[in-house]
Amino acid sequence: MASARDLQRQINTVKNQARVFSALQTVSSVKFRKAEARVKRARPYAENVEQMMRDVARNASGDLPLLTGREVSRVAVCTLTADRGLAGGFNAQVLRRTVRLREEKDPDALQVASGRKAVAFFRFRRVELAEVFTGFTDNPAYENAREIGRTLTRLFDEEEADEVYLVYNRFESVLNQRPVVTRLLPVTREDEDEDEGNHTSYMAYVPDAETVLKRLVPRYVETMVWQALLEGAAGEHGARMTAMKNATDNANDMVRDLTLAMNKARQAQITQEILEIVGGAEALSAG
Repeated sequence: MASARDLQRQINTVKNQARVFSALQTVSSVKFRKAEARVKRARPYAENVEQMMRDVARNASGDLPLLTGREVSRVAVCTLTADRGLAGGFNAQVLRRTVRLREEKDPDALQVASGRKAVAFFRFRRVELAEVFTGFTDNPAYENAREIGRTLTRLFDEEEADEVYLVYNRFESVLNQRPVVTRLLPVTREDEDEDEGNHTSYMAYVPDAETVLKRLVPRYVETMVWQALLEGAAGEHGARMTAMKNATDNANDMVRDLTLAMNKARQAQITQEILEIVGGAEALSAG
């Protein structure tokens, strides 16, 4: 059994850890509120761009690779994670989803990684990375999304990849971040047999839908990546805030358990000393 002094050292150590966890929770809560507000502001714009793309795709004709695609010989996968840990299973779940996607689509897929956790994960498994982006995951800017989007569009245009997928965590709530897979390219046309005749376009395209599509696709890819980065930032701060709260609660529970054990050790030590004193006094009186 540990001595009272050893238990006191453990209590002091756990208390210091609890202070660190509590500080991280406070910082994450402040950043989370800002990230959540950005996500809510950006979602309507991203949804409108996505709807516009569907509308253009329905009205486009011809065999544009960006629209109809081509024979798939290689796939590119872009995985978005955080730069830091201490966020529960936030990074692990999106990495597991990426591994499953690669197994389903192409084990030799081109891999693009955003976030130091994704970079470390794939390098540890000796997966060659086509492009790497780090240093901005907790507070992304549109320029970061533009850089990633242009890279993904280039991979498709130069026929290095015939399909491009994006894997990221979609922010649902503080307690729930859901890994999502989105195919960015090609932009496939909606099934004409499904709900045929129910689609009505109220937009006129000048000079034609195909020309508009060529200019819209890069912006569409950038917007989808931008939204994914914002979703990931909000999810990261929410997951870290929850993880640090749980860590703080667990540390406080451990302090209470250790304090109880220390008090019991002190009580046993005092009792033993009293018994020794009484035993010595009886021995002296008997002698």
